[in-house]
Amino acid sequence: MAYTKMTTTGPTDLLLKLREYAEGCGWTVLVEIDDLALDNSGDIDGKRLVLQSPSLTTFASLRSVDGGRIFPSGGSGTGLGLTCAAGFTEHPASGLWYDQPGVTKAVSQETIGVGIPVQNGVEQTVYFNHVSQGAEMIFISLEVIPGVFQHMAFGEAEKIGSWTGGTLYSASRNSSNMFTGFSQAALETGSNHLFGLSLQASTFLRCDIDAAPLRLPEVLWASGGQNAGGASNGWTGKMLALPTMNLNCLTEGWLPKVPHYGYLQSQNATDTGRNVNTLNCISVNLPLAIYVQRDPDALMNFSQCGYVPGIYFISTRNIAPAQVYKVNYPTSDTQYQAFPQTRRGGIMGYDGIAILQ
Repeated sequence: MAYTKMTTTGPTDLLLKLREYAEGCGWTVLVEIDDLALDNSGDIDGKRLVLQSPSLTTFASLRSVDGGRIFPSGGSGTGLGLTCAAGFTEHPASGLWYDQPGVTKAVSQETIGVGIPVQNGVEQTVYFNHVSQGAEMIFISLEVIPGVFQHMAFGEAEKIGSWTGGTLYSASRNSSNMFTGFSQAALETGSNHLFGLSLQASTFLRCDIDAAPLRLPEVLWASGGQNAGGASNGWTGKMLALPTMNLNCLTEGWLPKVPHYGYLQSQNATDTGRNVNTLNCISVNLPLAIYVQRDPDALMNFSQCGYVPGIYFISTRNIAPAQVYKVNYPTSDTQYQAFPQTRRGGIMGYDGIAILQ
């Protein structure tokens, strides 16, 4: 499905535009309602939106915020938060938007998720993409300031084999650091690769891995980051391995021993990376495989369980942000929209993504 380009003026406006787009893609709106601030002031500081995928298995809970706090830990600001759950209840006993059955939790049992900062009262360009080939996935790419992007995606993994779970979601930031200033430096600092490994995990997969669901407390989600800490690190108790990463993960002792693109990525702001050919401007679409940590955890063994559908790792050295390119031109009409992870030639160099059209 071809991308949709819109202009948004704030977090709640973005949430409402997402609702309209998701409905057009076959997702069901379970809830859309004004929501009260977490500080018990009784003020309304945003909207709550719950979407259910066409397969009926994914429940994405989103919350816009215009200056407050929306997760148990982390700061306050303006943005769009997301967490996913294994089920749905319209009226949580706690009254909290994120209190859902089987919601993503850290080892501390605190609800966690992901988010992106959104300016309020300022026009920003947003691109929506929808993939249904292999599995369902909705992508949000927000140009927060000219040339600097923040991404969010939610849907389902393209499975290898048959296993319980499959909900997969990611964003440029996790719930503990989703709020930041709106300068170029502030937006780039602390951002993660979409569907990548990071010190503060911002990619999560719902899956029953070996005996993890039988633990006390149960572990229902795998997180794409270090196996330590709690809510601030996004550590759920099971590790999710991915081929792209923030480069500070490369030297960590916990780095999963699975095939990865760490040495193909840009190593600094001026490095074009090894996934680019300057002779003919080719950047190869490299698939994003996902791996889960098996029992016993201490052995750090991983099994591949699927792929992220419709998105690939690319270099943006010879590619303009938000433009659409053909693959195997002129013999193929398959097209992809390309984005930098944050900014071309920024902290992440020329690391980018290509989304199937």
